[in-house]
Amino acid sequence: MEKYHQLADALLNLEKVMHEVNVWDMPQPSALALVSQQPFCIDTMAFDQWLRFVMIEKFKPMLAQGATLPDSSNIAPMADSFYNGHNDSVKTAIVDALEIIDVCLNQT
Repeated sequence: MEKYHQLADALLNLEKVMHEVNVWDMPQPSALALVSQQPFCIDTMAFDQWLRFVMIEKFKPMLAQGATLPDSSNIAPMADSFYNGHNDSVKTAIVDALEIIDVCLNQT
């Protein structure tokens, strides 16, 4: 259960960070965009939309139900690439928050 608590804390931290760096408020993707089969829904939405409306939202019921969590994660490098060219403090804050999630999910 410790992993579930750590992940819940890490997801709350990501949400807090997204608010702090002003990337939380954005339009909700369409229902069609949400059913993309591409990694990170890269063909239908921006990465930060995926973080907010797909990743965070999928983890909520998993945590609440005690469902099996992914046994690996490598989201931070995708954020590093996506936020390249953005304000350095925004990029650093988001990447750091996602690295915590990666570490949590990569624990054995």
